[in-house]
Amino acid sequence: MLYETLSQPVIFLILILSGFLSGIIFDFINILKKHIKISFFINFFAFLGVFLTIFIFYFVNLKFNYGQFRFYTIFVFFLSFAIERFIFSNFLAINPDLCYNKIEKNNEDKIVKRKTKKRIKYRRKKERKN
Repeated sequence: MLYETLSQPVIFLILILSGFLSGIIFDFINILKKHIKISFFINFFAFLGVFLTIFIFYFVNLKFNYGQFRFYTIFVFFLSFAIERFIFSNFLAINPDLCYNKIEKNNEDKIVKRKTKKRIKYRRKKERKN
């Protein structure tokens, strides 16, 4: 058997991991997009993410698959990329918003409690004076 044939499961695993890595890069870029409102930087980071994804695929394919472009390499890489984007992008996009909303709600509740305590104290002082 050829050496390339023996190492195909390892190549398959490395392509899956590199696809997940590329998806994580795009998740990080989406988190940056929420904080940066300038369209030039949003487009620059999108271009950078696409460039890094292509570079990672090219490097992994060249290093571990000896530069042979086959259908399964492209399919496995982009399938793992799509799975990571579908699963983890929901967690990363929803959780910071939920945490922010919970923190703000707790702060509002604390402020309301403080105001009601101050009102009660003020009323008691007023009643004592009368």
